Amino acid sequence: MNLILEEKKNADGVVIVSVKGFIDTSTSSAFEDVIKKLYSESATKIILDLSNAEFISSAGWGVMIAYLKKMRNGGGDIKLASMNEKVERVFKLMEFDNLIDSFKTLDEALKSYKG
Repeated sequence: MNLILEEKKNADGVVIVSVKGFIDTSTSSAFEDVIKKLYSESATKIILDLSNAEFISSAGWGVMIAYLKKMRNGGGDIKLASMNEKVERVFKLMEFDNLIDSFKTLDEALKSYKG
């Protein structure tokens, strides 16, 4: 399974990580490396654009939850945008919607950091 991660920072200091493919046990370490790097660089506003994420396993969700807690302890946050139906179903089944803010669109997620 392949995973492509692209990151870009906008003018407001929000880092958008575009996820394409699968986050599973074979790719979760690459995903963690990106999130860990952003955390070590003191990024405080991260959005994971999941519009092209095909699947996220418990390994991927575990990375998100672990770094979400670390970031919130330091005044930062991770938000999710544009989940497809399959990914969102697992997200809600695992009750992560009680932990992580998610938005239907990337624009909505970006606006949430301004308010």
